[in-house]
Formats: sequence, C-alpha cells, structure tokens
Amino acid sequence: MTNPLDANTILENLAADATIHRLHRDASGEPSIGLPVPAPAADPAMFYGLPGELVAAADPSTEADPVGVLVSALAACGAVIGPGPYVQIGNTRHPLLIWPLLFGRTGSGRKGQATDTAEIFLHHAGIGYGELCVTGLSSGEGLIERIRDPDSPEDPGGTMDKRLSVTEPEFSTVMARAKREGSTLGTMLRQAWDGRTLAVLTRNAYRASNPHIVIIGHITPKEFRLRVAEADMAGGSYNRFLPIYVERSKRLPIPEGVSPDLLATLSGRLHDAVKQARKVKRIALDDAARVLWSAELYEEFTAADDEDHAWTEFTRRSAPYCLRIAALYAALEARPLITPEDLKAAAALVRYSIASAVFVLDKQMRDPKIDRIRRALDQAADTGLTRSEISALFSRNVPKQTLDELLASLTATGQYETTTTPTGGRPSIRYRRTSPDEERRNKPS
Repeated sequence: MTNPLDANTILENLAADATIHRLHRDASGEPSIGLPVPAPAADPAMFYGLPGELVAAADPSTEADPVGVLVSALAACGAVIGPGPYVQIGNTRHPLLIWPLLFGRTGSGRKGQATDTAEIFLHHAGIGYGELCVTGLSSGEGLIERIRDPDSPEDPGGTMDKRLSVTEPEFSTVMARAKREGSTLGTMLRQAWDGRTLAVLTRNAYRASNPHIVIIGHITPKEFRLRVAEADMAGGSYNRFLPIYVERSKRLPIPEGVSPDLLATLSGRLHDAVKQARKVKRIALDDAARVLWSAELYEEFTAADDEDHAWTEFTRRSAPYCLRIAALYAALEARPLITPEDLKAAAALVRYSIASAVFVLDKQMRDPKIDRIRRALDQAADTGLTRSEISALFSRNVPKQTLDELLASLTATGQYETTTTPTGGRPSIRYRRTSPDEERRNKPS
C-alpha cells in the first residue's frame, strides 16, 4: 500500500508544478493575469459508456469542450432518471445528482455550447427532459415553490414530480443572491444536493419532500474568485459543485451540428437507457470495484481532507462524487453493481475536476501581481498596507476590479487579513500578513 497522499503530492501527480509556469504565460510568452488558456488535460477514460458516445458523436460538430459536454450530459441524465437509483455511503443515501460548475472565459469558454450540445440528445429522446428545465435561482423559497408538496389532491400548485434541472448561465448572480442577508438559498442548495426535504419556516411553510434537483452553473474564473469568500468555501456552499474548466476545443466557422440520423439513433438509445435506469434501486460496488476503491481511490480522493488550500475546500466531496458518477454510469447500463471500469471513468473525471479547482483557485497565487503584493505585505509585517499603498505598487495603473480580485485572492487563503482602525471619519482598512497563531486559528475545524 502506498503512503498516504497529501495536497502537495496530489499537485505533483497532477503535474501542476510543471504546468503552472507555462499556463501563466500568454501567446507572446509574457506573464498574463487571470486563468491561462490551456485547460487541464482530459483523460480519455472519462468518456465512457453511452455518455461518452454522445460526446464523441457531437464533438466534430461543436466548438464546445468535450469535458463540458460530458458533465452536462451526466447531470441531465441524473435529473431525468429521477430519485430511484442511489448509492449508499455509510448510512447516507446519495442520489445520482451531479452539479457541474463550468468555468470558462467570456466568449472563448463555450460554456453554454457545452450544455446545449449535451441537452440536444435529452430533448430528442422523448423522456420529458424539457419539462424539468428552468433557470433563475433567486431564493430558497422560490426553489421550494417550484416543486413543493401539494396541500391536497386538488392543489394545482403542488407536484409529486420532484425532478428539476436548473441551468444558470450567470452563476455569479446566484452567488450574489445567496450572500444577501436573510437569504436561505445557500442552505437550500446544500439540502438539495443531499436529496433532503426542503423547508423554511415562513408564513406559507411550504415543503418539498424528496427533491431531486440538478444544477448546472456557468461562470468565469475571475467572477468566481471575486465573489467567493473563504467562509463560503469552508461552509460547503460551493463544494457541492463539481468544478470543470472548459475552453473552446476547436474553431468551426460554420458548425453543422449533429446529423439528424445520428441524433435519432443515439437519442433512441438514450430513451431506452433512461427507462431501464429508473428500474434500478440501490447500486453497490462489485467485488473487484471494492478492491480498487479500498486500495487506491478512497485514499486518493480523501487525502486532502485535512489540508488547507482553497482548492481542497472546493473538492472535499471528491470521494462521494466519484461514487455518484460511477453509479450513474452503471445505472445507464441498467446495472445494480459498479464495476472497476465505471470507477476508473468516474475517477478520471474527478481528477480533472480537482485539476480545474487548482487552476481556478490556487494558481492565482503565482500571478506576478499577486507576488508583488505578497512581498510588500510580508515586508510591512504587522503594520500592513492600505489599499492606496498597494495600488501605488503598480503606479495606480491596476483597474479597481482587478485589484479587488487580487486582494480577495490573498485574504481568501487565510494567510493575509484586513484590519480596520477608527479614524473619526471613514475607517482605515489595512492589509497585512496573518500571524502564525492567527492563521492556525483561522483554519476550518
């Protein structure tokens, strides 16, 4: 048995150190700000089973990233299959819900194309997927209202179908709404991912029993880093999502789309697969899969649980996600047992997700502007620097939004903090290095 892994070992396995320098340079070879062009490398093993066939069929006709198409297809399949199939982890029942959060740059990320490409097969399969699709997450109460329990058999507002597929093309708006004072949205999302009953103590006191909700979010890396806070990460608001970095896969001036004959054939197979998957209930590991999970994958996907990096906060549910995805692959073949092949395909996708989290979050610390601020704050010690003094490091040429993002990236790590000093007028806010004792206290328990 190998020695336990830690976060640094995982980074080495992902070849992150070898690629970070390359990824942080633009086409001219000069250092660049923001997330670089190359995406994490996709292991072909993830393109498995019928979902993999859908991706392969669509790929020549779209600029969308194949990984984005794959996770969107898996999420949509999990939604339309419904709450019947599940995988048991200890005493917890895990529905086959996959919540991909697609990170892509504005314009070239092709986030929307990835989801649209996957959903074309679902819409043509004749399995009622279009009836489940909504957008516009605004509040926890609104989410409950959409699938609330009927008050009586004659209640026209309730429903017994608890399936829902929510696509949020501007996920930054959802993040902003969830952070409003008194908002229940974050709590409801955490409950929904677990498949637990949704309820709030309001005047109407609506409930949604046994919800089966999938959320597909789209956001740029910069928007996410700017809006997310350390508390959001540690509190679990966003580690329910599977982070996936996407980029345009190719240039197609005139994409032709999937041919009608191929679309009809694969949609027909998807129709049959979904109908059979609904008959499956509890999904377990077969003997060979149990050996693979126990000897290798469990250790790999829980190794960073006690580490304190931004990306590890984002990937704390890698182990259950691996089992959920593997079970979904099995369900689509009407099998109640997960095979090693299912696990290997799921593990390949989860590794890509971990790599995406590293690229989106921790690599920002390698940005030359970040390095300059860190050096200045380290030299300033306990005194720290004001925002104006930090801006002066760049001759005040850094735009406000960029400076906001840089400072948010620093403080989110827990290694740097803000202090507020009363001045009789507007309080003075300074940034400084966190003391070792304070840094240890700031670590999530």
